[in-house]
Amino acid sequence: MIVAKAPATSANLGPGFDVIGVALDLAYDEVEVEVMDGEGVEIELEGIETTQIPKDPEKNSAGLVAREVLRRGRVKTHLKIRIKKGVPQGVGLGSSAASASATAVAVARALGLSLSTSELIEIASQGEIASSGVAHADNVAPSILGGFVAILSYSPLVVEKFMPPEHLEFALAIPKNLKKTTERARAVLPKNIGLREHVEAMASYSMLLTGIVRGDLKLIGKAMSSDAIVEVARAKLYPGFLKAKEAAIKAGALGATLSGAGPTIIAATDARQGNSWGVAEAMKKAYEEEGVECLIAVCKPRVEGVEVFEK
Repeated sequence: MIVAKAPATSANLGPGFDVIGVALDLAYDEVEVEVMDGEGVEIELEGIETTQIPKDPEKNSAGLVAREVLRRGRVKTHLKIRIKKGVPQGVGLGSSAASASATAVAVARALGLSLSTSELIEIASQGEIASSGVAHADNVAPSILGGFVAILSYSPLVVEKFMPPEHLEFALAIPKNLKKTTERARAVLPKNIGLREHVEAMASYSMLLTGIVRGDLKLIGKAMSSDAIVEVARAKLYPGFLKAKEAAIKAGALGATLSGAGPTIIAATDARQGNSWGVAEAMKKAYEEEGVECLIAVCKPRVEGVEVFEK
């Protein structure tokens, strides 16, 4: 039996919609794959918040990924896939991506297929169709590779991994009663933007990449806070978000934004300042003043991606 463990992720990081994400040393999905006689894909679930996850392979991110691996490998067999959920769903921390990433790596290993990293990311991105209706790689790429990962091209897929700056931490505020579907969060996005907005978005994304490459935490934080397109469109979905973001900055965060499609807020902090939990507490207080119950956490970027081993 092959087992793979994939981390939670945060995508977009402000201005990088669908093209950048980071692995988080926060929570993990574990996928066990067993090759059996016959044909088909069988899904079993355990762990947190599994009651709303479909076991139908056509509607499950791991199921879609497993079928794609079988198709690409031209293999006919029966796969029994047991998913142990550790990444919470519907909060913007790459829950479906963690399952998809672990499944892609585990199934390929179980079948003895030599797939490239790009192929594994492409396959895992197909699992996102189950949750968002669209294949995108900004969560699965860092979940598989670890670190920061930028999507340089989708056709063909080209990705680049960047090591996280040493002292970067993230404070997280995770609302408990504001869950959403990624598909809904995509539906509110503008279909067209003006040239000025496009230029400003490119400037902010350039700032983010520059900060990552240089290890400049202040630049990373400033860029994360500067998205004027996607975050603005989604803010109306989450009561208290803007107030909580402002509270994070006042508490000393370098920057803050929605994690992925939200509603979790991810705030960049400098571990040397020792204020990460204070930032998290400030966001929690601001959310709860708006009647939104909230969990908080502090974590670091995870350097490694999927771990795979035999059981």
